[in-house]
Amino acid sequence: VTAVKLKNIKTNTVTELQTHGLFVAIGHDPATALFKGQINMDGSGYLITQPDSTKTNIPGVFAAGDVKDKIYRQAVTAAGMGCMAALEAEKYLSNH
Repeated sequence: VTAVKLKNIKTNTVTELQTHGLFVAIGHDPATALFKGQINMDGSGYLITQPDSTKTNIPGVFAAGDVKDKIYRQAVTAAGMGCMAALEAEKYLSNH
């Protein structure tokens, strides 16, 4: 990648930015609107979990990835959290 074209969606102006690399950032706005009023969220809309856990305020509901992680927001950390959530869900189901 040597350059990217940027389009201002308000003015339709297109500019070219010279660069040596590109990092695509998606998921910076958590898609959590459907959980509003059900699962505890912070002011930015990220789901709140118990410390060192993926457990939410609702028993049997777990959160991982871009809906929970407002610091790293990387696919690899989301995958790790997904594994944590799966293990916690398995433990929850075996006890209920």
